[in-house]
Amino acid sequence: MISESAIEFKVETVTPEEANRFIERFYSKTKIDQRLLQAYSRDMRSGRWVMNGAPIVFTDDGQVIDGRARLLACVHSGAAFDTLIVRGISANSYETIDSVRKRTLADVLSIRQERHGRSLAAALRIIWAYTNGLFPSGARSPSPISLLSILEERPEIRDSIMPSLVAAPLLPHGCGIALHYLMGLIDQQKADRFVALIGEPISNGDVSPILQLRQILSELKGQGGSRKQSYILAIAIKAWNAFYTGKPLRQLKYSPDTETFPQILGIKDSAGPLFDYVRQDKLASSHGFRFPAYSSVSAKVVIITPEKADEILSKNKLNRSISASVVNKYARDMISGRWLLNGQTIKISKDGKLLDGQHRLEASKKAKKGFPAIIVEGLSEETFSSLDIGHRRSVSDILRERGENNTIVLASALRWLWMVRNNVVLAANSSPTNGELLALLEECPQIRKSLKHVIHIGKIMGAGIATALHYTFKEKDHDKADEFFSRLIDGVHLSESSPIYHLRERLIRTRSSHRVRLAEAERVALAIKSWNAFREDRSIQLLAWRNRGATREALPIPV
Repeated sequence: MISESAIEFKVETVTPEEANRFIERFYSKTKIDQRLLQAYSRDMRSGRWVMNGAPIVFTDDGQVIDGRARLLACVHSGAAFDTLIVRGISANSYETIDSVRKRTLADVLSIRQERHGRSLAAALRIIWAYTNGLFPSGARSPSPISLLSILEERPEIRDSIMPSLVAAPLLPHGCGIALHYLMGLIDQQKADRFVALIGEPISNGDVSPILQLRQILSELKGQGGSRKQSYILAIAIKAWNAFYTGKPLRQLKYSPDTETFPQILGIKDSAGPLFDYVRQDKLASSHGFRFPAYSSVSAKVVIITPEKADEILSKNKLNRSISASVVNKYARDMISGRWLLNGQTIKISKDGKLLDGQHRLEASKKAKKGFPAIIVEGLSEETFSSLDIGHRRSVSDILRERGENNTIVLASALRWLWMVRNNVVLAANSSPTNGELLALLEECPQIRKSLKHVIHIGKIMGAGIATALHYTFKEKDHDKADEFFSRLIDGVHLSESSPIYHLRERLIRTRSSHRVRLAEAERVALAIKSWNAFREDRSIQLLAWRNRGATREALPIPV
């Protein structure tokens, strides 16, 4: 049972001085994501930060267990901010903080019913990164509110959505929108023609750069796997520069190891105001991101039954599309009793519309089980765009706070081990919860030794996948698992008929490509096939796994 009287709620203005005092009482002292901190600081300094029902959470003994990034941003920006304060939450719930799925910019744009919202979100990030000179590394990232402000300032970016659609899917739509817009700042007619010819080429000399671009994009698409955005943008910019200037292009290529990222010719002269705006991250107060009044905001602790969840969801008019995998994850935690009251809130507007929480409510219905929650009511719909945008606390964060080593790799290994054990490596809508991964670590503590054994495999195979597979193979044959991965790492004494040799060559060949990466599921399948042949002392001449067409293979099972 939950004692509502034990939980206190209050909307407060937190000053930098108060934020500093709160930070000293924070439960965890782990490193903060600096990109997130900088984005929050910029938003607070520019007046874009909106009190949206996401609380600063205190335990019953006064420790702060959620909100550290916001508090640090307050100190760094020197600007006070308004927030909901929740006191009296059990410290035992700390490890469940931020298990709730964060809202992305793409979600916000889709909710706003923007056309092609996800592609538009990708385009805004590209425009921001290009104008800040951050390709190809992408070392910084803007806050979603900063990107929304660019769209507010430059609504004509939307005009590039439909023209660039003709170049998709060869040119990813987000890349196409960004490039069409930036190139249109120089010459709108030529920008229209450029993207149109990518979609419908004409075989004559004046478009030869575009024909070369089409050929490369077609090859990338045909190879499958993920296409590297910076590579696509670089070759597209090179093709555009040749097309725009009318100069012949002998060969279209880009080597990130030896070349600087290409620049769109003439854009700084044509788009100076855009560069100044995006770089300085300006936003006048008239652009709509103003603090609403908080007198109507209230909060309470309740048990949300499946029936209550259904009632709230019936008023859900503005939310994002449902992710079945997220609902399934939350439902499993509710059924198993891992879902705890941790200070995260269900948010409802002044007129009763659900602003945030639909996945938790849908999970309650699916699990047929109630769950404890804090409901915040009376919020302005002006706050909607800033809900849950930011850093989702991952299992690697929790492992780091527990004192584990190599936490990013360990978290990845646990995720892959969970997927292999549950036979969902090929399932697009299945992923584990933080609670399931932490429980798996308690069940399989020896996975830490597997990680140490394969930690040097990073150059040819993801260390997380390798750790999970080493642990899985070790359960079949401890010594052979060690030998398999030792030879995969060093390549010593491998004949051309060795299954390890074929796996190693395939992985090295694929990892050296700047254009495409072998799909992760395929790496798992090939590694298992290689292991099975190795354990059975079988020589092989070809290592392959067919995952398409009439002869499609299931994921192999380790022997």
